[in-house]
Amino acid sequence: MLKMTMLVRRLPSLDHDEFDRYWREAHGPLVTRLALPLRIRRYVQTTVDAGDPVQDALRQARGTLAVDFDGLGELWWDSLDDYRAVRSTPEGLAAVAEVTADERRFVDLSRSCLWFGIERPMIG
Repeated sequence: MLKMTMLVRRLPSLDHDEFDRYWREAHGPLVTRLALPLRIRRYVQTTVDAGDPVQDALRQARGTLAVDFDGLGELWWDSLDDYRAVRSTPEGLAAVAEVTADERRFVDLSRSCLWFGIERPMIG
């Protein structure tokens, strides 16, 4: 399976709760509705609660950087060819355009990052 991971930063005009609400209540259902033309097999949103004191304690215990994003989005396709095939149909192109336009309503794309990867399950 092919996996796209995106570290998401919200638009500066939104606070974290506004961002998270829109992501969960508007964008998530949009991606779910378009899963078939996008050929998405799985979609997971992971939100970050950077204000939780447990987060800071964990970071300090491990000596890691502070969290500098608002969420993590993960999407799976059967293969890179399947992902590419989405862009070969009018329905797929329309779905990509709709999702991308919606992302611009709440995601600061210039400060977010994404990549494709191949998972290597070690447990489970």
